[in-house]
Amino acid sequence: MKELKDWIEAWQPSEQNTSACTSFWNNRAKSYNEGVPIGESNHVMDLLRSKGILQKTSTVLDIGCGPGRYTIPMAKECREVVAIDISQEMLQYAKDHAISAGLDNIIYKQSTWEDIDLKEYGWEKKFDVVLASMTPGVYNFATFKKMLEASKGYCYLSGFIQRSNQLWDPIQKEVLGEDSRKQQDDKIYYAFNILWQLGYHPEIFYQERTWEQEWSLEEIQELYKQRFEINHAVQQKDIEKIEKLLAAHQKDGKVIEKTEAKTAALIWKL
Repeated sequence: MKELKDWIEAWQPSEQNTSACTSFWNNRAKSYNEGVPIGESNHVMDLLRSKGILQKTSTVLDIGCGPGRYTIPMAKECREVVAIDISQEMLQYAKDHAISAGLDNIIYKQSTWEDIDLKEYGWEKKFDVVLASMTPGVYNFATFKKMLEASKGYCYLSGFIQRSNQLWDPIQKEVLGEDSRKQQDDKIYYAFNILWQLGYHPEIFYQERTWEQEWSLEEIQELYKQRFEINHAVQQKDIEKIEKLLAAHQKDGKVIEKTEAKTAALIWKL
């Protein structure tokens, strides 16, 4: 039976190209904002409300806030929300939504979660709720542990546990070969077992999703190149292969990307 140290050692950090990651999410910001409704009702908000986690006096940290899908409704219900994202473009959309909603209780910070120094910002055990919804910002034990250190109440963590994409999967395998199998995201699996070993009993919730997105050929070629660069040193031959494979799927200059996924969310109280 694995012990705590075994789970911590297994959840090793993976190298990430911060510049490529920033560019990727900046370029995704417009389409992501259009495809992600900013409103009062969504499954995350409904879940938090059903657990009585959000209070008028709550201070919330939203890690990887994106265009503010949860930041905005949480700011309407809580005292203050701190919104962090690596992408300035994502944060600008969040700011625009906040202005439209007449909110002035949101603090914005452009940064990776990894680079945040809790002691420097005075964020140690500061937040009643720490939320990290579908963000790549929590990707190893160190960034996960920082979530616990920032919270004095509840934590929410979600991520993919199964995902298939009819474009990305075969292209990834073609470019990376056997290394493509290393890209599976097991953070919910690691997080649950670490929490269990620490004496917590997190609740787990599942959701299945399917979506399609249309891109211009040039847009998706650039996005895929940046996505590969986040975790890999991409060579010119790889770029040419990516462009050629995507071009084979274009029709009238457009490419349809379809994704089927199952996600899981953990909620626990410290």
